[in-house]
Amino acid sequence: MKSYSFNNVVMLVQGQEITGWPEGDDAIICERLEDSASHIVGVDGSMTMSISMDRSGTIKFKLMQNSESNALLTGLITAQENGAFIPVFIQIRNTEGGELVSGTQGYITRPANVQFGQSLQPVEWTVIAERLDIVNLGSEAL
Repeated sequence: MKSYSFNNVVMLVQGQEITGWPEGDDAIICERLEDSASHIVGVDGSMTMSISMDRSGTIKFKLMQNSESNALLTGLITAQENGAFIPVFIQIRNTEGGELVSGTQGYITRPANVQFGQSLQPVEWTVIAERLDIVNLGSEAL
């Protein structure tokens, strides 16, 4: 029998573990910006498929407003906005299920929004990576 728990998901940014996750099923979303392949069909009906070299992607993730990890991310965006760009490296791994995501040479699109009210709110961060690799090794590979 297989099982899943977010407790088995580890996210590292610049080698530091990210903590302070909010409720919900969309804490981390990783996706490529472009398709890996496309095709063209000629007037004679023959098709040619092209492999894209674009491996860029987006990693969106939510943290609780009071997560200590927001300080790391705020430091990276502050440096970026002041001309001291530090490429962002992200690794996400499900230690139980075999999924591995690696984002290299990334940048943060903007500071997370902050909302004040009666309850603690999640904040969302977006990183665009020059290369986003998403693999599933299977649980037997662990």
